Amino acid sequence: MITKILFTLSVIIAIFIFMRIKHENQATQSRKIKKAEPSENQKLFRQGAYLFLIFMVVSALAVMYFELGDRYAKVTVHVINTQTGQRVTYQAEQQDIKSHQFKTLKGRTIYIADIERMEIEPQ
Repeated sequence: MITKILFTLSVIIAIFIFMRIKHENQATQSRKIKKAEPSENQKLFRQGAYLFLIFMVVSALAVMYFELGDRYAKVTVHVINTQTGQRVTYQAEQQDIKSHQFKTLKGRTIYIADIERMEIEPQ
């Protein structure tokens, strides 16, 4: 069992040493060789990649902006007692509304009973 572990470790170390020597040889050769000018196709591909990257960043920022806008939108919450029909209206932010409770703009936390229902009306 220990021989298998030692053999595996020796193979890993040998590969590490081989890769290090190979990397050092390539580094010295690349210093000696002048860097060639990229072709026209490579330049176009690089420009396309940059444009795609810019498009993705702008798209991500737009999605974040609209998502945050929806999350912080102010809504009107109507709490209706199903037995009496009594309606109480509150103002809250969309992100502060949970399934059985919400927090008003004034800082009050309202809990909804099982006999009440909640209606959310966007402004």
